Amino acid sequence: MTPDTDDTEVEYATEPTLARTLIEDRGGYPGHPPESEGEGDRGLLRIGFRDQDEDLKEISWEQFREEFEEKELAVAYRPDEEPVENDQPVALLEREELEGQS
Repeated sequence: MTPDTDDTEVEYATEPTLARTLIEDRGGYPGHPPESEGEGDRGLLRIGFRDQDEDLKEISWEQFREEFEEKELAVAYRPDEEPVENDQPVALLEREELEGQS
């Protein structure tokens, strides 16, 4: 999952408290798709938005923090809150995808 590329505007957060703030400020919440629950990694971590027809099972922010760190994720965002990927204001990606990007 690589964000749309306008590298001058997209920023990345790897610290879970900042990631939570960015997600909450943009109306998002952490969750798992129902079909992914029970998988070895506790399900696929996703960001949902209440104003959209999403079928995510909401999880606690503590569980989000644990999985965010465990899976070495980052949040891609734009400071102006313009969409990053698929018309979403934030996107999750693996930190290793950030290598070579600045």
